Formats: sequence, structure tokens, C-alpha cells
Amino acid sequence: MKANIARIFEEVYEKESDSIFRFSLVRVSNREQALDITQETFLRLWSSLLEQKEIKNNRAFLFTIAHHLIIDWYRKKKSLSLDTMIYKIEEAEYYEVGESMGNSIELEAEGRYLLEKINELDPSARTPVYLRFVEDLSPKEISDILGISANAASVRINRGLAELRKKAGYEDDENLKDN
Repeated sequence: MKANIARIFEEVYEKESDSIFRFSLVRVSNREQALDITQETFLRLWSSLLEQKEIKNNRAFLFTIAHHLIIDWYRKKKSLSLDTMIYKIEEAEYYEVGESMGNSIELEAEGRYLLEKINELDPSARTPVYLRFVEDLSPKEISDILGISANAASVRINRGLAELRKKAGYEDDENLKDN
């Protein structure tokens, strides 16, 4: 029984740990804190597996836990200034858009620019847009993570995408409007 739980945990960890770390790092802008949140997220997964709790979607479960841990962290750190809450791409050593997009310098710069613009979005749209377009989660998974309806998640994604287009100066780019 425990061998089966360990196998499941290892598979989920291998598949999702980088995404959870990236998600945490983007939100807290502190590598050590992001590692702590990632570790705590997977400890809670392990506990849930040991308690034989039903987990319908491991990815949504992990992002939900990480999301709540980040909220808790910010509540404890109310004195942080807005500047420290904004993600700084230079601090993110893990970020390698170039590898995943053919090592194109232009695409890497564009990806960094868009990540910076995502962080400028209204808070209600920031997380849904990030989860949809960076982590490639479905609106249903996003709704599960944020505790809102799938329709509300879709609306936030669409509004956030429209706001992102304006902030990034892509309002007239037909290629982006079709996506």
C-alpha cells in the first residue's frame, strides 16, 4: 500500500514540482520562500495520500494548496511593499523560455516582457491569465484552484487577456486577437 502511495507521489512530484515552484516564485519573488511553499505543497499532498483522501485532479489540488499557502504567506507579510510583490524576471534563474521555444532570443525577450505585463494585470485577472497561458491549465482547473465557477474563470481570463493586450501594446495585432 505505502509502495503504491510512494509511486504515485513520485510520479506527481516529477510531473508537477517545476510548475508549482514557478507559480510560487512568480507570486512571492523570493526563491527560498518559493521552495518552502513548494515543499509544503508536496508535504500536504503526501499527507492526503496517506490519509487516502480522494484527489480527482492532482494538478488542480497542488495549485490550490500552493495558492492558499501564498495567500497565507502574504497575510503574514502585510508590511511588504508593492515593489517587492512584483515579479523580477532577473531573479528567476530557472526561467528558460529559450529552451522551450527554440532558443530564440527574440522569443525569450518577448516571453519575459509578457510575464512582466501579466504581473501588472488587475489582481483578479493576474492568476487566471498566468495559470492559463504559462501553466496551460484549463478554465475548469483554474476554477477549482481559485474556488470560482468555470464561467467566472473564463471571464477573468478573457478580461485579463484584453487588459494584457493593451498593456503590451498588441491591441491591433490580429494574430493575438485570434488566439
